[in-house]
Amino acid sequence: MLPQLVVLARHRQLITTLTSRDLKARYRGSLLGYFWSLANPLLLLGVYTLVFTRFFPRPDISPYALFLFAGILPWIFFSGSVMESTVAISGNAGLIKKVMFPAEALPIVVVLSHLVHFALALPVLLAAFIIAFALGKVPFHPVIVFVPILMILQALFVAGIALAVSSASVLFRDLRDLVQNLLQLGFFLTPIIYSLDKIPSQLMRTALRLNPMTPFVVGFQDIFVFGRPPTLVDAVLMAFWAIASLATGFVVFDRLRDTLAEAI
Repeated sequence: MLPQLVVLARHRQLITTLTSRDLKARYRGSLLGYFWSLANPLLLLGVYTLVFTRFFPRPDISPYALFLFAGILPWIFFSGSVMESTVAISGNAGLIKKVMFPAEALPIVVVLSHLVHFALALPVLLAAFIIAFALGKVPFHPVIVFVPILMILQALFVAGIALAVSSASVLFRDLRDLVQNLLQLGFFLTPIIYSLDKIPSQLMRTALRLNPMTPFVVGFQDIFVFGRPPTLVDAVLMAFWAIASLATGFVVFDRLRDTLAEAI
């Protein structure tokens, strides 16, 4: 894994340029431009607040809209990055065929682009947290300083999956459809719309703990809703999944590297 990280570090300027190009292309021609990075999560928060305070209140989790929003933002980062990584290489065939171009940079660019969107959505989550605190709905605690650490660990975890998926998608064209279905299933197997503490079955709670996304989602909910740092177990799991995912991603990518240019 270390040699691959060295290669990426050596091409950091290229990765930065490609990420900037991707972000500009995403909003080119749109009326609001980068404001959509704030508008989309703001709209989500507004809808969740209306639905779960007026139509389907959840008294067991309060404030439920903030709980849901804190969980869904890291999930959007994860699912968006993984889904887009399925075409990261096949959609850039011209770059892959260049001899000196590091192919692993492409899925990393996808992850960094979505990480920027995640970071731009955080002010909306922070504003919602401040309002909830002002209304006495959530406690205030300086554990919010842990948020950048959670984002870095999740970015490493997502990068590993993106590396594996992007290279495998070149050989298995139907992998994109499989990933899309797995992500839909994974949403409900991740404690985003429910709390692990509310599940009566110990066996079920243990099974959901095996979901790699669980500690990341629970970590954000702990910080923004319950005013506490992630538990030691969740912290260890996040570090483990980040390292394991990145190492596995590089191994899979290296195994398939030589076939990428031919398969595109």
